Amino acid sequence: MISDAEDEGSSTDVRIDLHHVHLVTADIRGFCDFFTTHFDAEVVFDDSIDGDRNVFLRIGSGRIHLFESKNAPAHGRNLFHHIGLLIEDLDALVHRLRAGGRDVTDITAVPGGGFAMVTGPDGLLIELFEVTSEESRRHFVDDGSPAPATEPASVREHF
Repeated sequence: MISDAEDEGSSTDVRIDLHHVHLVTADIRGFCDFFTTHFDAEVVFDDSIDGDRNVFLRIGSGRIHLFESKNAPAHGRNLFHHIGLLIEDLDALVHRLRAGGRDVTDITAVPGGGFAMVTGPDGLLIELFEVTSEESRRHFVDDGSPAPATEPASVREHF
């Protein structure tokens, strides 16, 4: 029963927002072109994280995180990697999850924030991340208002 989940130590002391779906691809250009052309997505981040190219597309208030890999799944296979939850007070949430018996990775510091990973039901991989710098907030955190109405960005501006 869904209501039983409330008895497993859930708490509202930490703000948590669904932030992105993470996809692995060898064709970032193709993904960006498709989503900017057909869904008015905007490339809001295109840079290296831990030595690998990462692109965030904003569609409305949500995001798709693309990770470029030469070892991406074969065509026709699932490209889904994980969901990303934006956390305010990552330390507190990691502590709460561990106290509840969940196996959570140590927090990995990255420029402008940090993240940890936890596995959910059916092996669902969940990234818990916190943004701690103003520069990173520009790319990864909305102020609660809808995305600005703009002309679709051309992916060619970014490549």
